[in-house]
Amino acid sequence: MNKQSKWIGSPAWERGQQVERDFEKLLIQRDPQFKRANRQQQFDHIDFLTSFGTIDVKAKKRLSRAGSIHDEIIWCELKNVQGKAGWLTGSPDIIAFERDKCFVLVKRADLLELVDNLCDLSNMVQHSKQALYKGYTRKGRNDLLTVIKMTDLTLITYRLWTK
Repeated sequence: MNKQSKWIGSPAWERGQQVERDFEKLLIQRDPQFKRANRQQQFDHIDFLTSFGTIDVKAKKRLSRAGSIHDEIIWCELKNVQGKAGWLTGSPDIIAFERDKCFVLVKRADLLELVDNLCDLSNMVQHSKQALYKGYTRKGRNDLLTVIKMTDLTLITYRLWTK
C-alpha cells in the first residue's frame, strides 16, 4: 500500500470529502454545468471545473496536530511533501477556503502574490505554531508551508459564498 492510499479513508480525508460536498451544494446554484475533477486533475490540486475557472477547495485546518480546527488561519502549501508544486504554486485558478458560515474564494495568483509580500519564507521555523508569515517544513518531508491569517484575504479581491 502506498502513502497515497493510506491517506484515503483517514478522518482528515473524510472531512475533506465532506467539505467538498458542502461546497458543491453552493456551486451547483452558481454553475449547474460544473464538473468534478478527474483523478489526474485532483493531483494537480483541482477539485472542480467551472465556467469561471478551476477550483481547489480547502477545509479548515489545525495550527498544530494536537490543536483544534478553526477558521482564523490558512496553511499555504508552496511545495508538497515530495518537494513538487504545492497548491499555492500549482494550477487551480481559484482557492475556496471553508469557514464556519461561508466559503471565501480568492484567485490563486492573487493569494500567491499576497504570500510573497507578507511572508519571509527564508526565515524557517521548527514548529508549526511558529509558522505565521514564516517558512515551515515538516520533519521527514520536502514540503514548504507558511501560515497567514484569514483576515489577510481582505487585502486582495475575494468573494464570500454563504452556506
